Amino acid sequence: MAVAYLIRAHHRPEQLVRLVERLTTPTTSFFVHVDGRAPGVVYETVRAGLAGRDDVHWVPRVDSYYSGFSLVRSVVAGLDEVQRKGTPAHTVLLSGQCYPLRPAAEIESALAGRPGESLVERFHLPSERWADEDGGLDRVRYRYFERVRFRTRTLRLPLLRRSFPAGLEPWGGSAWCVLSGEAVATLLAFHHERPDAWSFFRRVKTPDEMFVQTVLMSSPLRDRVANETVHHIEWPGGSHPRTFTSADFDRLAASGKLFARKFDVARDAEILDRIDRELLGEG
Repeated sequence: MAVAYLIRAHHRPEQLVRLVERLTTPTTSFFVHVDGRAPGVVYETVRAGLAGRDDVHWVPRVDSYYSGFSLVRSVVAGLDEVQRKGTPAHTVLLSGQCYPLRPAAEIESALAGRPGESLVERFHLPSERWADEDGGLDRVRYRYFERVRFRTRTLRLPLLRRSFPAGLEPWGGSAWCVLSGEAVATLLAFHHERPDAWSFFRRVKTPDEMFVQTVLMSSPLRDRVANETVHHIEWPGGSHPRTFTSADFDRLAASGKLFARKFDVARDAEILDRIDRELLGEG
């Protein structure tokens, strides 16, 4: 397989099936993780919608919590499945609410032109990119507990600070990225090679926005990690990205990106129909 898509989803099963259909080519494979906390009907609907396909593989389900280490665990579980099936040239991390802005064959061609490279948004911490305390360093200085919350906020142990694991530097960026085969192997080996750092990340706030960047930028692969993203994502303020509607079409079409996030068919299905017609050549 030339490209593997690792897709993490928790709702909108029909939208997930549509995403897989749009990205299907003879040389792609899909690794689908449905949140273990998602209602059973979501998982059953997705399984039914993708039944009979030998290019779709099911990642063991992890109960996932917002901003928690369980998100990293779900990614690693997916990458492990990718490696077991035969690591492709690139693995693309998507959510169930992503959607392509270019035809699948063009996406494959674009990635084929970047052999051995990972495409990962990255910035060293502290950074003005994050509005957290101390440019995001508060995410690692304190111990956070993903299943202990107050008014939706993840709670942390106050006062007791900790140091970043030796030999690593804190990097942040988007959780949605493209990984080379070597990067997949490096990320999977990290658990066994650095159990101390793996344990450290268990108490980091929103670690899925740091894990890939920190591991790869602290590895011999750092010069093969391009600081770029294949996603168009907009942050209007707060902790959630914009949900695109038909009013955003022209901006998405002009973005030059391979994918965009996020979409919600329950809010506006026409935007996906228009992308199909005018950008993907569907229908």
